[in-house]
Amino acid sequence: MVNLLIKILGGGGEVGRMAIFVKDTAMDKGFLFDYGVNFDENDRPVMPGHVRPRDIMAVFLSHSHLDHCGALPSLYVTSPPPVYATPLTLELADIMFKDAIKLSGYYLPYEDEEIKAVFDHAIPITYGEDVDLTSDVRAYFLNAGHVPGSMITVLEVNGARVVFTGDFNLAPSNLLRGADLSNIPKDVDVVIMEGTYVMNTHPPREEVEREFIRVIRETVESGGSVLIPVLTIGRAQEILITLYKNGIDYPIIVDGLARIANQVVAKYPHYLADPGLYVKAVESSLEVTADYQRRSLTKEPVIIVSPAGMLKGGAAVYYLKRLGRDRKNAVILTSYQAPNTPGFELLTRGRTFIDKSEVVLEAKLYWFDFSSHSGRAELEAFIRHFNPDTRIFLVHTEAIKAFQFLDRLRDKYGIDNVHVPINDEGILISIKR
Repeated sequence: MVNLLIKILGGGGEVGRMAIFVKDTAMDKGFLFDYGVNFDENDRPVMPGHVRPRDIMAVFLSHSHLDHCGALPSLYVTSPPPVYATPLTLELADIMFKDAIKLSGYYLPYEDEEIKAVFDHAIPITYGEDVDLTSDVRAYFLNAGHVPGSMITVLEVNGARVVFTGDFNLAPSNLLRGADLSNIPKDVDVVIMEGTYVMNTHPPREEVEREFIRVIRETVESGGSVLIPVLTIGRAQEILITLYKNGIDYPIIVDGLARIANQVVAKYPHYLADPGLYVKAVESSLEVTADYQRRSLTKEPVIIVSPAGMLKGGAAVYYLKRLGRDRKNAVILTSYQAPNTPGFELLTRGRTFIDKSEVVLEAKLYWFDFSSHSGRAELEAFIRHFNPDTRIFLVHTEAIKAFQFLDRLRDKYGIDNVHVPINDEGILISIKR
């Protein structure tokens, strides 16, 4: 008999701030899956629940977005545990940690020294690799299809098997192959999975791309410029490939941290669906490296791809103020816009406050679903992959939508093995072995 204790330190009934601690009660130490941070409307960090570093045998970092990795350096003050991640995730996480310090370093419980300690204790892994942590603990790692380098972890502890998805996407994209569901066993004991879009069906990507490209062509051919605020990791690269693949021959400008992320991703072509296409897309764009270039860019029709995706800082804010006053121009949002962010305010009110000054948008505003998360149909397929007696926990999701999803699973498929835990909840599961 194996008794697993699962502690929800973050991501329970909320999107982001992912942090899950799993421990065999017969062992001295347990395992931490992600340790992310959210930010409030004043850019102050909202940290996950505490776990003592000396109680952690290993950290498994699914990917490099701050809501999954942003609190991790706070564990590297004393008794630092090893952290397992793909080398690409580790390099990208370094960029994000330093950006978090720039954004709200006064409030973060770590500095550059702790960031360095994370990488001093990092153990790079590759997809399909098996790692024996002890004679009774084994882990292996699979492509999650979310952003470059993202991974699903399968952990075996004294015979009990746990799957942690992080964020994942079963559907392929221009940038990545879909998540590797075929190599996840059906008879695992516990699945801890994200459910960001439990009640959303993503439109066919071909339709999204077609309308996206139409809007861009229509704007630039009418003498306007296009601003595309993007997430630094994943979305920036996906958008560049989409523009190149569809033959956009107007100047494409890349600014902000996306420039650095593009270079890092290019070092790891084996993570990409079409490395050659990616290289061509990046090479066909122009990088902004100085302020004087920004000032001259908006005089002629251009397409600007720049973080931040929700317009919370980054070079995109500069371009929004310059381009947003002209009705010839367009602003195209391509990611989820969290409440209380400038992007959300623009979508709902047509105006927002940035740096304490009001921005009233005259440019045309669009939103396109380029999500790199599984939608409802993919989440259902993932759940149905497992045996009926597998215990499945749905995290990284809004509670109300998650409970609606549970009703749907019961009514449509007769599935009743999915649960929605809340933050600070401890769950004890006994597994016969």
